[in-house]
Amino acid sequence: MRSWVLLLAAVAVASGERANRTKRQAGAEHCDPAFCQIPDCYCGGKEIPGGFSADQIPQFVMLTFDDAVNDLNKQFYEDLFGGRFNPNGCPIKSTFYVSHEWTDYAQVQDLYADGHEIASHTVTHSFGTNFNEEKWANEVVGEAELLVRFGGVNPADIKGMRAPFLAVGGDKMFNMLSRYGFYYDSSMPTGSPSWPYSLEYKMPHSCSVTPCPGNSHPGMWEVPMKTLQDVRGGSCSMADGCFYTEDADSIQKIFTQNFLEHYTKSKAPFPLFFHAAWFFNRAHRKEGFLKFIDSILALPDVYFVTSQELIAWTRYPEPLPAVHSSPIFHCNFPNRPGRCGRKKKQCQLKHKGDTRQWASCQQSCPNRYPWVNNLNGE
Repeated sequence: MRSWVLLLAAVAVASGERANRTKRQAGAEHCDPAFCQIPDCYCGGKEIPGGFSADQIPQFVMLTFDDAVNDLNKQFYEDLFGGRFNPNGCPIKSTFYVSHEWTDYAQVQDLYADGHEIASHTVTHSFGTNFNEEKWANEVVGEAELLVRFGGVNPADIKGMRAPFLAVGGDKMFNMLSRYGFYYDSSMPTGSPSWPYSLEYKMPHSCSVTPCPGNSHPGMWEVPMKTLQDVRGGSCSMADGCFYTEDADSIQKIFTQNFLEHYTKSKAPFPLFFHAAWFFNRAHRKEGFLKFIDSILALPDVYFVTSQELIAWTRYPEPLPAVHSSPIFHCNFPNRPGRCGRKKKQCQLKHKGDTRQWASCQQSCPNRYPWVNNLNGE
């Protein structure tokens, strides 16, 4: 992989990579807060960074969506994000972990222009437990390049990933992330509320899906996937994997109950991880979820933030009054491309013996459907 995006990332991290290589090859030690301190290190768990008490900080809500961005979820995103604002007056934000197949890159550009974070969910959405570093790079960095080339995303803004099926690749995957200038992953479930933590030391929770990292990875962060509790007492990492009583009031109630476990106790970030398809043709799910969103946005200290913003606050925490004017949570993006509008170029491309809808505002239609071994579509 020798594109300009990859070369830029490789050059940017080369010196740090050499400095960290010896330490990363050693097994990670137990995390001691006396030595692991912000901004460069954090042990995770419920303890609030910066020594603040729960009443002094915002309740962060982290909403993320996995997989393709296209017409199947476009209307839902418009209904969700339209007219909803954080206490600082900025629109609420989400992180999109985008996989390539079926994605409309013109719609990715629209989401990016609106202030959302765009991250990599790989090109082929394959089970990657046994990938080597090169294969992880082809998948994760390959999708990042597609987001840049066809979605207009600044490569400097793509800093995170989520592994398909939450099948992380252990130290090989995290070595690859560091090599190419990424600094976080969000693929590892935990049953306990937790702030983001750095991977210089051992994880603060058990490993749900092996292989998890065993070595030290300085400079790398994990945004853990706190599980939700459903009405049967079960738990799920992706919110759409839980069991729900299928009516709007029950949907609103179960999300509210899970939210209050954070809001009234630890004030640890409340994460919601979805596949947008869960809402497709399910009006009661959409209704109940949007009612839940509106109910918590009525609170004066609830902020919907991206994964990168949450890591930034963890590293440089500040009390609620300062958050209202903090540059971390702004909504001014003059250097991002505008929404696509009429510039959208649409075409149909053959792939796997079928036809794929494809669209971009950045380039005209490629000759072939872009894929992991042919990102240019030439």
